[in-house]
Amino acid sequence: MNRAILLAWLAFGWGSMAAFCQEMKYPISAVMAPDGSLFVADLHLPGIWLVKEGRATLWFEASKKYRTPLNAVRCLAWDHGGKLLAGDTATSTVYRFEDREPKPLTDGGLWTPMDVAVDSRGNIFVSDLATHRIWQLPQGVGPPKSFVQLRAPRGLAVDRQDNLWIIAHGENQIWRASPNGEVVPVVSGRPFQFPNDVAVDEKGVAYVSDTYASAIWKVSGSEKPTALLAGAPLSRPVSIVWAGGKLIVSDPWAKNVFEVTVAGVAKVLIKFEN
Repeated sequence: MNRAILLAWLAFGWGSMAAFCQEMKYPISAVMAPDGSLFVADLHLPGIWLVKEGRATLWFEASKKYRTPLNAVRCLAWDHGGKLLAGDTATSTVYRFEDREPKPLTDGGLWTPMDVAVDSRGNIFVSDLATHRIWQLPQGVGPPKSFVQLRAPRGLAVDRQDNLWIIAHGENQIWRASPNGEVVPVVSGRPFQFPNDVAVDEKGVAYVSDTYASAIWKVSGSEKPTALLAGAPLSRPVSIVWAGGKLIVSDPWAKNVFEVTVAGVAKVLIKFEN
């Protein structure tokens, strides 16, 4: 074999193996594709992993230089056309991926985008921790417009009626906004230690990731929240989404992503090879 070809082959092989062996640094958000694969935002990589059949490979690696696109990617979502959206606090921008290249959707207006959600009409909602607002990109197009004002909003989810569910850190911790922007608290007061995100199933049952409690809470109607899962294997869960009849939970401290059933059974979704 030609020496140059051999060296190139070894370099490619080693690079691929390294991608499989390398553990995620800080998986902060994950979304499931129609084929069951996962896209996982890694805040400290920084970049995005693609996970198929439990094996993670680099899909997009951002620059480590601050204030460059997706240097601090915090959240992922699918837009109305099935394209990947990513919110980035380094550049205060939401990006849409076109052929694996991030294209900015917002140019100013945002400060600290923490989560992104999309309704059935293609409207994109962005929670902004710094401005204490939920911004809307009508039909997925900027510039962002103020939709709801709440103290320190974080996680977002849209239900089947296009209501927007919001995790915030004010007097009440979980809210629901109608499509016309009318906001009501879902649960009064502060029952959670440090809620980060919310997911809603087809029946309108909500699930809340509680980072400090190492727990996932179930919120059904006006009933008191109950713990769906608490403790191991969870460490500090952050992102939570509803997909395929199950919850997908990103846990940066566990350096992994979990699948959690409605019965509270958790399964590791990423297998790291040594």
